[in-house]
Amino acid sequence: MATRLVIGLFHSSGIAEDAVHRLITEGVAPPDIAHRVLKEVGPIPPTLQPELAALEVDPLVIGNARESFARFIRNGETAVFVRALSDEQVEFASDILKLYLPITIEVAPLTERPEAPSPR
Repeated sequence: MATRLVIGLFHSSGIAEDAVHRLITEGVAPPDIAHRVLKEVGPIPPTLQPELAALEVDPLVIGNARESFARFIRNGETAVFVRALSDEQVEFASDILKLYLPITIEVAPLTERPEAPSPR
């Protein structure tokens, strides 16, 4: 079965973090979860730009999350990404995310990145 990504979009980073903590408490492995603020409330200081650019490279994020959810983004929305290997895991992650009243939940196929060649 193909790996899928369950994506929940929340009104604030605090609510998203609560959902992430619940997922971990319920047994989802932390490496299978990621969350990103899609639009900051205020302007981003120039000193943080390199760190934010580094966050764009993440095995759980498919494409550009800001563009994928553009119709929902207003101010401070945060996406939670959960890697799911089976239908049961998709349903489990979706049910937990629904407890925190997301703006939307979507499921997308996740293509794994090829393994980096080992150094010789």
